[in-house]
Amino acid sequence: MKLSTRGRYGLRAIFYIAENENKGYVPVSEISENLNLSENYLEQLVRMLRKDDLIKSSRGPKGGYKISKPLKEISIGQILRSLEGDLTMSECVSGKVECAEKCDAYDVFTKLDSLINEAVDSITLDNIVKHEI
Repeated sequence: MKLSTRGRYGLRAIFYIAENENKGYVPVSEISENLNLSENYLEQLVRMLRKDDLIKSSRGPKGGYKISKPLKEISIGQILRSLEGDLTMSECVSGKVECAEKCDAYDVFTKLDSLINEAVDSITLDNIVKHEI
């Protein structure tokens, strides 16, 4: 499994928002400038995160984005699923593809999926901000 730029940049953006939550709403232009990422692309990513209620937005001169819940309530798994979709090693494990019969690798893929999801769900934004990982 490899994260796309959507996952990598989206994580960086939400980490930046979380680390700067004491400032209030953080404009995309500030995130873009400080992380050296495309502002247009970041706008697409924050829309995805906002749709899944991980961040909230405000318009106007002091507008931007901020985390919508306590940092302890948002896992890296939630963020990645918002940006990437299901976190799975194989389409057959996710149920998106129907295999005629389960191969020997199916159990391995299932175990890997379980371990990956447990790992990303065990890390919260609070852990990231406090550098506790």
